[in-house]
Amino acid sequence: MLRKNKQFPEPPGEYIVGLNEMSFTDPARQGLFDFAPDEFREVPILIFYPSDDAQNREPSLYSFKEEAESFKKASKGIVSANNRFMPIPAYRDLPISENQERYPVVFFNHGYSGHMMQNVVLCCDLASRGYIVVSVGHPYEAGAIRYPDGRIVMADEAIGNEFKHTMARNQPTFKTMKKRSYSDEEIRPAAANFFENFKSTKVWNHIRIWADDNMFIADMLEKLNEQSSGSPFAGKLDLELGFGITGHSYGGCTASQVCLDDARFACGVNIDAPTYGDYWDRDLQKPFMILGSELMDLLARPNFLANSNDAYLIIVESTQHMDFTDMIFYAPQLKLLKLLGKRDKTLLRDVLSSYHLAFFERYLRRKENADMDNLKFEGVRVRSKKAMNPSRNHPPLFHET
Repeated sequence: MLRKNKQFPEPPGEYIVGLNEMSFTDPARQGLFDFAPDEFREVPILIFYPSDDAQNREPSLYSFKEEAESFKKASKGIVSANNRFMPIPAYRDLPISENQERYPVVFFNHGYSGHMMQNVVLCCDLASRGYIVVSVGHPYEAGAIRYPDGRIVMADEAIGNEFKHTMARNQPTFKTMKKRSYSDEEIRPAAANFFENFKSTKVWNHIRIWADDNMFIADMLEKLNEQSSGSPFAGKLDLELGFGITGHSYGGCTASQVCLDDARFACGVNIDAPTYGDYWDRDLQKPFMILGSELMDLLARPNFLANSNDAYLIIVESTQHMDFTDMIFYAPQLKLLKLLGKRDKTLLRDVLSSYHLAFFERYLRRKENADMDNLKFEGVRVRSKKAMNPSRNHPPLFHET
């Protein structure tokens, strides 16, 4: 049985959160992996969206057996598989709210070996404030995927092991980097030296697979939005705004790459991801926020510095990588493995959700009065870079708090 203190917080917004699941097969991508040469890429999504009434339905559950067992195994039994029975603040197949004619769309991407609901609190928080949030699954590299028809696809062990070996091989270089501080002029060559060790590996190259998953789903959402689609979301997606995108860890790398590659994505967020991928020191030319642990100041700062548009680098002190996921609510014992830091879970949720909401209000909904500079949290360092007039090639202005 779950202890009573293991529960997810209620969303802060005015909407009840609905939940829908779909999957789409991409006829243009076949045989992405050697072990499945004839298989077309099938991408699942979870859609969190604004609704008005839970209609006396039971809330959805957090996970499923195979997925929960995979995380129990990965944690060597420290994380209980019973967490799959935790209710989430979302209800399946509710009618979408008619309060607004259309709603802005934000993509979410899980981390490597993560799962589609790993940031369900963030997804529900955004949906409760009037966003349609599309969580994209990445088969064979998520811990487990369950398609709407019940089929299960587990993570491929060989690919996962190759990723782990690549990371382990480069840990000494990273530990050396952490022993010193770098000026803005010094950080790019230092990061370039570190990333050079990854460029021929799957860690670097599979970002392209994940980015293509997102761009394909964007194509499918455009079709769903057509009135002739018969979808409950027909006409409800505000595509004129473009898409927003966010993601944790490898999903944060994905969000960055998608912003570089696809003009439909108007702005994005990297949650605690080293910048693996060819975007790492490129000018995204779009509003972009990097938010995470002090790791970001080493391995994501070049991406912040290169951006000629509005950019944010937000460091949450005394945090670890998994502090930016739902694990803060159900697996506090991971502090023993130093996968979670010392910060209060309520504060961490407030930081993650508040900055996401303010960012997307400002740069996706384009509300001029949505001011991220007004957000203040203890132990959170903010650097922002505002492009005063990019069309005239004016240098951006830096602001630090």
